[in-house]
Amino acid sequence: MEIKKIGNRGTLFTFYDLGIPTNIYVINAKRYVYILDTYLGPDIMQQINEYIFSEYGNKQIIVVNSHGHWDHIWGNSLYSNNIIIAHVLCKEYIQQNGQNQLVKYREEYAKGNVVLTYPNLLFTDTLQFEEDNILMFYSPGHTEDQISVIDYEDKVLFSGDNLERPIPYLMTTNLDQYAKTLGDYINLDVDIVIGGHTECEDKKLIQDNLNYVKKVIDKDAAEFENGEYEDYHLANMKWLEEHNR
Repeated sequence: MEIKKIGNRGTLFTFYDLGIPTNIYVINAKRYVYILDTYLGPDIMQQINEYIFSEYGNKQIIVVNSHGHWDHIWGNSLYSNNIIIAHVLCKEYIQQNGQNQLVKYREEYAKGNVVLTYPNLLFTDTLQFEEDNILMFYSPGHTEDQISVIDYEDKVLFSGDNLERPIPYLMTTNLDQYAKTLGDYINLDVDIVIGGHTECEDKKLIQDNLNYVKKVIDKDAAEFENGEYEDYHLANMKWLEEHNR
């Protein structure tokens, strides 16, 4: 686990159990501590809780699921008595796919006794915590249930898996909507950008991801068929072919 302080009130926890960086982002705001994504299980999240208690005391925790993929929600197990925020489609996705994903990946990746725990505060458009200067908003892209979080005090955007390196994984057929979401990101008043599997970045990452999605839409992505992008791009093309039939 790597721990990095971000701005005045953010802490980025990065893990490498999946072979790629995977992030949990914690915001120590005025009223609440917000945990953005919960990774692979309760054992990991207990370490996060201990850090929060040592740094911020016995402050109320609110959990946020950026989307419903298993590598971002298994730690919900530890927070059944907390508010867990997500988009309405996120809960539907977990209900439809969560058990199969748990059976498939639990033995290799679960950190502790993972019990599927659903988000319990759902929204469709935006959810704002004005006292804490936090905004959560629907941002379909990588998946249809994706939300993003802005910490206006530190000017940080947490995008979940909408932003990735070296190029985004495409798990939606609605690429026009994905491009719109990325375009909207560019217009946000933020300086720091954090994705589910990225480093601490700036807006160049948004532009790079948007350029790729636009090239796929325009069928002009041949430049990504070789080099560092090749495996990612070919996986994207295979996924789109299978799901556009």
